[in-house]
Amino acid sequence: MKAKPGGETSLYWLTLLVAVCFFLIFSGRFLVGVDFWSLFATVLLVFLMVVLWLDPFFSKLISGDFGEKPGSKILMGLVSAILLYGAFFAGNIVLPHIFPETLEYLASIYNLKFGSSSLRIGIFLTLIIGPGEELLWRGFLLRHWTARLGKWTGFLAVALLYAAVHLSTKNPVLVLAALVCGLWWGYQYLKFKSLLANMISHILWDLLMFIILPFA
Repeated sequence: MKAKPGGETSLYWLTLLVAVCFFLIFSGRFLVGVDFWSLFATVLLVFLMVVLWLDPFFSKLISGDFGEKPGSKILMGLVSAILLYGAFFAGNIVLPHIFPETLEYLASIYNLKFGSSSLRIGIFLTLIIGPGEELLWRGFLLRHWTARLGKWTGFLAVALLYAAVHLSTKNPVLVLAALVCGLWWGYQYLKFKSLLANMISHILWDLLMFIILPFA
């Protein structure tokens, strides 16, 4: 069995571990004595340290991306977030007519904010969760799985896995939202190859959905 950093077996085991950990976190069964935001942020940081060790090239890719035309990438991320929020805004109008339980499921998503201030959640989303998810899911997993499986097969596989880890919530609206986001940010990364643009998009979209202009 390969054990060297970046080896194929390491990728398989890491992907499985990410899927299991995220699935368990979203299930809410292990939130005893710690809130969702703290646990999620901590697990993300641990995985980011692991992938930076497994892939020595990753840190160079990140610094290179941040150093090349950062202004245009930040603008791209801002536009991307606004467009994605607009798509969700339209969905929030249409979906309840098709699926009446939408508002109930949507309310349960916003229950994650209970007991935490908007400022605290905003800090987690901006500094750790938004950028951390892009670095892990698109920067590492998507990049490596498209190299293994091919561009579109890897793209679909990672997007489906990103949605699947939310199945433990038993919330179809959240799973659908995760699938849309996984496809959106996955395609954006494949198209423009910019983690900075993805991170800005993810951060702003999170803030719009949870803090600035929430739907519930």
